[in-house]
Amino acid sequence: MTQSVIITTAIRVLFLLPAASQAQTAYFADGYHGGIYGHYPMWQAKFMVDKLTEYPDWKINLEIEPETWDRVKAEDADNLTRLQAYYTQTGRFGRIEFVNPAYAQPYAYNISGESLIRHFTYGMAKTRVHFPDAAFLTYACEEPCFTSCLPQILTSLGFKYAVMRNPDTCWGGYTTAFGNDLVRWKASDGSSMLTVPRYACEGLVQGSTWQTESWNNSDAFIKACFDSGVHYPVGMCFQDAGWRGGPWLENAIRTFYRPTQYVTWTQYIDMIAPKVTSVDWDVTIEDIKPGLVWGAQVLQRLAQEIRVTENKVIMAEKMAAFDTVTHGTPYPEAPLDQAWRTLMLSQHHDCWIVPYNGRPGQTWADNVTRWTSQSNEIADRIIQEAFSHLCQDTEREPWTVTVFNTLGTSRSDLATVALPDGMDPETCQILDKDGQAVPSQITAKTEVVFLATVPSLGYTTFTLTEQTPPRRKMTSRTLDNGVIEISTPFYAASIDPAKGGTITSLVAKHMGHAQLTKPGQGLNTLRGFFYDKNTFISGSESRAKVSITDNGPLFIRLTIENELDGSPYIQTVTFYQATPRIDFDLTIDWQGQPGIGAYSQKAQYKKEDRKKAFYNDQYKLKIEFPIQGVGQTVYKNAPFDVCQSRLTDTLYDSWDTIKHNVILNWVDVQDKTGTQGVALFSDHTTSYINSPDMPLGLTVQYTGRGLWGRDYTLQGPTSMSYALLPHTGTWDTQGIHAKAAAWNEPFLTHASQHMPTQASHSLLHVDTRGIEVTSTMIENGTVLIRVFNAEAQTDQMTITWQKPPRSITSVALNGQDLETIPCHSIDEQHRSTVTIPRYGIRTLRCRF
Repeated sequence: MTQSVIITTAIRVLFLLPAASQAQTAYFADGYHGGIYGHYPMWQAKFMVDKLTEYPDWKINLEIEPETWDRVKAEDADNLTRLQAYYTQTGRFGRIEFVNPAYAQPYAYNISGESLIRHFTYGMAKTRVHFPDAAFLTYACEEPCFTSCLPQILTSLGFKYAVMRNPDTCWGGYTTAFGNDLVRWKASDGSSMLTVPRYACEGLVQGSTWQTESWNNSDAFIKACFDSGVHYPVGMCFQDAGWRGGPWLENAIRTFYRPTQYVTWTQYIDMIAPKVTSVDWDVTIEDIKPGLVWGAQVLQRLAQEIRVTENKVIMAEKMAAFDTVTHGTPYPEAPLDQAWRTLMLSQHHDCWIVPYNGRPGQTWADNVTRWTSQSNEIADRIIQEAFSHLCQDTEREPWTVTVFNTLGTSRSDLATVALPDGMDPETCQILDKDGQAVPSQITAKTEVVFLATVPSLGYTTFTLTEQTPPRRKMTSRTLDNGVIEISTPFYAASIDPAKGGTITSLVAKHMGHAQLTKPGQGLNTLRGFFYDKNTFISGSESRAKVSITDNGPLFIRLTIENELDGSPYIQTVTFYQATPRIDFDLTIDWQGQPGIGAYSQKAQYKKEDRKKAFYNDQYKLKIEFPIQGVGQTVYKNAPFDVCQSRLTDTLYDSWDTIKHNVILNWVDVQDKTGTQGVALFSDHTTSYINSPDMPLGLTVQYTGRGLWGRDYTLQGPTSMSYALLPHTGTWDTQGIHAKAAAWNEPFLTHASQHMPTQASHSLLHVDTRGIEVTSTMIENGTVLIRVFNAEAQTDQMTITWQKPPRSITSVALNGQDLETIPCHSIDEQHRSTVTIPRYGIRTLRCRF
């Protein structure tokens, strides 16, 4: 063999055989995340264009709050023009891609589905004000801004793809690892979209509590990808706007796998989709694993504020649309846009994960209070204006109470209205539109509560007269040992002051007289670990004062006064005549700063430590519901979704073992056979507890170190509302989701000495049980009605119209017409039938 042949052979062996895998290209999605409410310096636009020019192979994916561009236009117009020109010249398949146009980058799983839609629709419209050619084809985010219904929403908006990973910002959680190059993310309504997952081989980075292994395209990560069958491995990091390095790998990482090619997400997926086989992935909400500081008072308060405002804005919007359709009044589009804007800002992910960040008075938590207050003021004004348009008849002597129902189904429920000045509560009577007396009750707050039957998306009227009605009471008695026994049509209950005022016996008459309380235990028990004293403390350990503060034909309310480690608390429990729901309100007047949780981390906190006290719900203060015979099967709602839990329990204590333990609106625990269950409603997004060894629980309080070592303290009292709804059968056959919707959207009432021209009126009625009307609004002179199939047993939904629309069209969220929906009129009944799968949403555009 000649020397030249030897050298040639050696070169071939050196470069072709051992390095075969090294010749394969890897990919990386770089970009920027942030905005003026999070972080966006005014030099950023110039910086991006300069660096794109300096590095011809660099590409960026932008996740910038859309409102940011308004500020940039005002303060750095020249460089915004440069960026606009760069985007226009390179086109949607060029070097810049918009990947998350959501108005305020919400986490998505912790707010309503309707709020989530508005983040996208308002955000896309705002982005296109400054980038008219902006294309939104792939959804990707730097934070864990995911929820299970996203494929349905995104595809309806025109997106093609999604990326279900957040490799460099996992402080607030991450997604399940699954699959290889691409998966088909399947949602529970049947929709799906091609998605880049967090690979099955993509582990959590050792020594980190904020990263998965794709954050830096290391040699080890790319090799693991190739070895596990990932043919086109891609890494990802969206840098915070304001970081000055430019291309992430060259300037921040330096040591990374080569060759790596920068990509925009749509380019990458378009390129590999024909070359790989995607597998289906049935994603549930439990594949989203959020790890926030649940139980922290600051988080609890902002979650409550956001929930109140979500409900108010939706109700105001529905009532304004009804007002426009029935009275021809101008639709308050601009005020509603503003109300949605400040509501969406309050839902920014940073509100939830860094609520204390910012100057005093300007923290994220402060801003949530300010933003939601602004939205509430607008919503309240719109509701009152709509009532004033209804009640324009001549003044008359008796007071009229107009009750408006914002749900899409008629219902009988309790309505509450403040008594007019000077009216004697003892001589107050409510008459329906036919002059018949309806059951009513005066509260300790001199409000009148009465049973009202109101049509769907409409109103009915009642008369408030000064007559002395019969005031019968529910049965109650106090035993010699102080135990209070009450009897309602649904329950026989015992409340024991010696055991902290807990419900020691709850017999459900409507469930075959089943005893729901476990022997020797009490419902509504407050219990938590106080680490400064190194012990669990329970409210059941101290004697409470229990009194009946309201008792009448509609409800009986008990007030429980107790203390917990020196902090007094008041809990009210309300049983009703006409519903098996039991309502609870809790207020704890904290004295000092007790340490509540698994242990103190004041002396030592390291962000790299995976175990942290705030992850461990088992030791937080919680309300316990030890209910017999249920808990083996758990359902919980999520935005436009309901999930049957796959978890054995919800408990974890470490960043690498996060479980989805989030209650959005409700959790339902059932027995194995679906014979009986108990639903738990919460007035805010928080965590719940379910375990074979522990009773169902709702997280109330945590104090101590949280994310980044911040001390989560108590600032005044803790107040919260929740409810229990025991039932036979399964959650869907018993309408649990619909009943939770009614709990969130109570009747709107208005007392006036003016009478509406019609005693009762309705816009429409959904005849199919289990369908929720999530929004009703006016757009370009047409009525948009969105419906959600939460629990219907059929995919055929029937709507009965009070007045038949001239046309009905099913439309996508991007406004595209999908199909024409006929309206059939027979015997003065006007009906339309719409096909909608379980957990599906449909938007109808109606012209009247």
